[in-house]
Amino acid sequence: MPEVIFEKVTFYLSPFHNKHCYSAQIAKHQVSITMQTVHPNQERIKGINFGNSSPIKIESFSAIITWFAVSGSAIYFMLRADSISMNQTYSALALFVLYLVLWLFASRDEHYENERVVRRSLTVALFLVIVGIYFTVPFPYVAIFMVIWSAILPYLINIKWAFLLSPLWSSILYFVFEFYWGFNNMAVSAVLFWTFNLFALVMVNTTIKEKKSRETVETINRELVSTQQLLNQAAEQAERVRIARNIHDLLGHHLTALTINLQVASRQTDTLQVDESSQSNKQQIKESIEQCHSLAKLLLSDVREAVSDIRSKSSIELVSAIKAISERLPNLDIKVDYANDINIDDVNMADVLIRCIQESFTNSLKHSKATNVEVQFKKINGLVEVIIQDNGNEVKKKAKHTVNPTRGFKAGNGLTGIVERVSLLKGKADFFLNDKGFVTHLSLPMATYD
Repeated sequence: MPEVIFEKVTFYLSPFHNKHCYSAQIAKHQVSITMQTVHPNQERIKGINFGNSSPIKIESFSAIITWFAVSGSAIYFMLRADSISMNQTYSALALFVLYLVLWLFASRDEHYENERVVRRSLTVALFLVIVGIYFTVPFPYVAIFMVIWSAILPYLINIKWAFLLSPLWSSILYFVFEFYWGFNNMAVSAVLFWTFNLFALVMVNTTIKEKKSRETVETINRELVSTQQLLNQAAEQAERVRIARNIHDLLGHHLTALTINLQVASRQTDTLQVDESSQSNKQQIKESIEQCHSLAKLLLSDVREAVSDIRSKSSIELVSAIKAISERLPNLDIKVDYANDINIDDVNMADVLIRCIQESFTNSLKHSKATNVEVQFKKINGLVEVIIQDNGNEVKKKAKHTVNPTRGFKAGNGLTGIVERVSLLKGKADFFLNDKGFVTHLSLPMATYD
């Protein structure tokens, strides 16, 4: 459950939150934002850990079941066949096990140090193992392994190249079983398995596209939620400033005029000529005027103090916007430490900070594989310092040196976007690794916006 502490605003978010409907309308610009997501009233399913500590994927599980069925049945039939030696059976068993090991390494979620080279090398090795199985196991249905292998290719090469090259690796089945094993009519079987390979390519490519589209929609949803929060707060800020300005311009000016008139009236009573019998009345009138003058001055002071108080409370609450974003990140526990001496009243600065924090959350999930993120706000020497620390270890596996754009590090689109946004406000963004994980350090000047 969320926890809020107001000395330094801190909140914790459980990894799982209900989704709600959000809507916002800004009348001045006639902008309407509406978001609606499904309300998932369900429990998290426990499963076998695979990859990044998430339940095993249904695709991987089905592939392993298929491996057991194909390899188990092939070994069984080879043991029962008198024409197949035990050495050939043992060789087939070794190739089956090697296929499974290579496939697990080739399809795992964790990144390798040399990601592209390692993935492609494992895929090539897996292909050679399949060819070896063709020459060892005299059953054409082992071509199912080639179908499973085809499902890896859309992650490594362009889908068009995969389609163009699919007849080449599919034809190996025909040549091996037609000429090496002496099977008849293998052309039909080879064509059928080629269509299965195409089907695997299409389905996996569709899955990849859907995943990217879903991530894009989720990112846009989070941006809309944060934008909604900023627009609401900007509208409230504008209303506070309008009220303060009206109070100052109207009531303040009238009170000032009243004070001056009362002061003039008080002085005029001193020059007023009256007889001795009316001196007491003159003194009472003068005291009443001076009392009204004092009350008017006191009221004017109170009005000015109230206007200053309204203006001082017109700062934008970034914690609310961060919390709204965090509720749509189901696998990330977030802690925010917001110093109470920070008042950000500029919408542009708030928007830049929110966008940078949101991008950092996305990077922590996508690249660092983090489960916890700490966001700390400080005000030091007229600068707003924002430190975003995650506990992800995945980046450490990819880089052995400090990550910093000023040291020749080629940042991705996300980090480059953060640097560009902060630079627009004459700020600075640094990225580095420490013992806990990946750190994003933002520094923005407050003087321009106070």
